[in-house]
Amino acid sequence: MKNSSIGFFIFTCILIFISNSTFILPQVLVYGNADLVIVYFLDVGQGDSIFVDTFGLDVLIDGGPRKAGSFVVDYLNNLGVFHVDLVVATHPDADHIGGLITVLNSSSVVVDTVLFNGEEKDTKTYRDFMAVVDSEELVVAERGQVYVLAENVSLIVLNPVQPLEFSDSNDNSVVVKLEVGKVSFLFTGDVTFEAEESMLSAGVNMESDVLKVAHHGSKYSTSMEFLDAVNPTYAVISAGKDNPYGHPHEETIQRLLSKGVIVYGTFVSGTIKMGTDGEEVKVYGNPEPIPENFNFTLILLLILIFVLLVRKVKL
Repeated sequence: MKNSSIGFFIFTCILIFISNSTFILPQVLVYGNADLVIVYFLDVGQGDSIFVDTFGLDVLIDGGPRKAGSFVVDYLNNLGVFHVDLVVATHPDADHIGGLITVLNSSSVVVDTVLFNGEEKDTKTYRDFMAVVDSEELVVAERGQVYVLAENVSLIVLNPVQPLEFSDSNDNSVVVKLEVGKVSFLFTGDVTFEAEESMLSAGVNMESDVLKVAHHGSKYSTSMEFLDAVNPTYAVISAGKDNPYGHPHEETIQRLLSKGVIVYGTFVSGTIKMGTDGEEVKVYGNPEPIPENFNFTLILLLILIFVLLVRKVKL
């Protein structure tokens, strides 16, 4: 009788533990319970780097400039990430693949596959990048490829086509759409109007809740036609504070605002974290929307110019 009571007590404790446990097997996760995917727009200065954390396969899109490489590795390791299933090198510009050299050469991050556009570039950064990539890891991106990352989570390649359409490396950027249940994220590399038009003409479905704005907010990207097709609720611009290119450009900001898009920037709020349960997007940490800061800075600049002009007239 005593042993029976002890056994019943242990069995009851196990049931209580299971019923209160937060551990859930991936295949039984359902919408609305928890974030199925978390997306980190890493603050790598003037460059791009995005980490997509799923309960299945993980993806790193670009690594920022070379000097940001150790930051990216440390960030991943601090998240408990020591294995990345897929690295997407959008195009061979140094501010996108430079940091990937450190990631691929790191002993603390194992990479399975590297997806790139197949374009060569005669630069030291490109040569160093190719030197640390195992040829067996390399896959050439082409419109229509689909990577299933987890149940209800897929990564779809929207650009480029092969052979490459453009002489401009930016327009040959790998563009991928992350679909998580009913929610989508669009990552656009550095494409400009020409590549946007190519995707539009091909009838590619680009509608997404979150847009990673192309080319750090350049005025030569993110056309109104493109925005109409994407129709995002949120946009994220990855750019360096006080960068020499003037990114993001006012024209791009205004196009986004005219569509009612909530715009965030790494140069304003640092690393930006978003999650989704497949039904809606959650923004972590209350990053500050760009318009408030951007317009405030513009007003200060106009006031300064006005003051200087007044002083010059008086003199």
